[in-house]
Amino acid sequence: MFFLKTRSIAVLFTLIFCLTSFVYTFAHSGPFVQEDKVVILNSVQKISFFIDKKNELQAKLTVKQTAKSQTNLQYRFKRYIFFDNYSEVREIREVLSKKMGKKIKPIISDYESDGIFHSDLKLCYFEHSFFKNGDTYTYRYEKVFKDLKFLESLYFNDSYPIQNSTLIIEIPDGVSVDIRELNFDKEKPSYESFKEKNKTIHTYSLSDVPAAFKFSGAPRRSKFNAHLILIPNAYEVNGKTVKLIEDVNDLYKWYTSIVSTTENNNSDLKAIVEELTEGKTDDLEKIKAIYYWVQDNIRYIAFEYGIMGFKPEACQEVYKNKYGDCKGMANLTKEMLRLAGYDARLTWLGTADVPYDYDIPSLVVDNHMICTVILNGEKIFLDPTEKYSDLYNYAFRIQGQQALIEDGESFMIERIPSLEADHNKEISEVTFTIDKEQIKGKGKLTFQGNRKTYIFYRLSSLPQKAWEEYLKNYIGNADKNVKVKLLTEANLNNRDSDFVLNYELDMEHHVIDLGEELYVNLEYDYPFKNFKISDERNVPYEFSGKYYIENISKLKIPEGWESTYLPEAIKNNKEHYTFELSFKEENGEVIYHKKIAIKDAFLDVENFEDWNKTIEQLNTFYGDQIILKKQ
Repeated sequence: MFFLKTRSIAVLFTLIFCLTSFVYTFAHSGPFVQEDKVVILNSVQKISFFIDKKNELQAKLTVKQTAKSQTNLQYRFKRYIFFDNYSEVREIREVLSKKMGKKIKPIISDYESDGIFHSDLKLCYFEHSFFKNGDTYTYRYEKVFKDLKFLESLYFNDSYPIQNSTLIIEIPDGVSVDIRELNFDKEKPSYESFKEKNKTIHTYSLSDVPAAFKFSGAPRRSKFNAHLILIPNAYEVNGKTVKLIEDVNDLYKWYTSIVSTTENNNSDLKAIVEELTEGKTDDLEKIKAIYYWVQDNIRYIAFEYGIMGFKPEACQEVYKNKYGDCKGMANLTKEMLRLAGYDARLTWLGTADVPYDYDIPSLVVDNHMICTVILNGEKIFLDPTEKYSDLYNYAFRIQGQQALIEDGESFMIERIPSLEADHNKEISEVTFTIDKEQIKGKGKLTFQGNRKTYIFYRLSSLPQKAWEEYLKNYIGNADKNVKVKLLTEANLNNRDSDFVLNYELDMEHHVIDLGEELYVNLEYDYPFKNFKISDERNVPYEFSGKYYIENISKLKIPEGWESTYLPEAIKNNKEHYTFELSFKEENGEVIYHKKIAIKDAFLDVENFEDWNKTIEQLNTFYGDQIILKKQ
């Protein structure tokens, strides 16, 4: 659902090494650690600006690194370099001495991704085989940025740990470059600058840099690792000043100059707009009809080839093809709403993967496009790539993000509302009875907000005949001792209502009969069990969104029995999360109440100790049981 080149090469680099998953999956597994088989002894990245023969400002990135093996096993050490139509890779060499050394013949191929249908991104990679512990390898390459709008961010870290990392920026006289330092409060690189002939040299250094992408669930490194964003503002050539991008006004002008080349012809859309709005008098109902139609009938396919990474496809083409990228889908939604008489506008933004605001006038701020409709002064944000999302159920990935809304020659900047965890409720209500050594239950499971959207999306990716099995496994946590019978058929058509499932449970091995005592376990999904964070972890953990589950289970105490022991309650309400689990007896029933909420998807390292203590309490609670005794 991303669209711009400003997904950045760094983001794609991250994708190779860093896998993320939905919180529910991690709730039943846990973070992993990757061993470091190689360490980078020295890493130097130098950006130097120069004016080419066409009097255009360009930048050259020179990278030189020395790697050392830390394993006695043979290890193939690969280096990946991305480039596209706006950049090129030059001079990849093994550095054998003070001289340049010998050239390396890299392998160059198109970069393929399941999420990108058509892209101009190419992958250049080369490799070296280490045979024993202590082997070293030094290499050097150059990458030239032909269009400085696409200049990538500079990071100190790498996919391997680095002993000494240096970033150098050489800026000639007459060239104005805004250097933004991000997350320097966390890692505190050293800095010095000096003048040398006709240029200024800025040098940043950081030692003992941990490997990036080592841990599962790590946020994009732009959120917590120190890095630089370079914004070339202007340069002088032949006595004239050439202006580039100095502020968000310049950024917006460039965006709209690209959008203005889209040749929309909405005449083909009139019939479908009339059909969708016919008989509807309420504005919101008309907007929903159009918005939901685009979600349901236009397939999302990413295009990132050249200027098409920024230019929306014409509305008539998206309508005819029945597919488009986020720009094309936003453009189609806008044109359909305008035909229906509404004030709809294209809107640029960065998703939750992009931690920047528009005080940074750079393409790195944006990676997505949606449509904003203004109704009676209210701005409603429509993301048609977000399948099964209702009108105000904003996907977590755009919540709280700044949005740049077109407004003719001007623009508006708004922040998309951020929804609380309890907007995404997953609520289960179950009544249990004991039948010999089995527990039988009848339950209702309700999904709201992004949890409903998630379940709908997962079901839509499966054949309909597989829906029942998926939902049964979801309810019973795929536990072979928990048999689930669905009493409700899934219906994905009504996204404006809660998604409710009624079901029956048969749980084996959840009752231990000792004759005079029964040991009873009412837990069957164990969210976040064993979800302790490794002591080795030195980077934050990021869940895929805010999460809220609540369960109320009632066990009817069999006649002739009484409860003599209930597990000790947990009540841990922190700024970032809540774990509240308790038992009580009331009116001949044992009532189990469980509430778990992830209120902030970003869990920083300083919170790990408290988190792990909570998980230890949770594991103890899950391992405990109700005790019933014969009267």
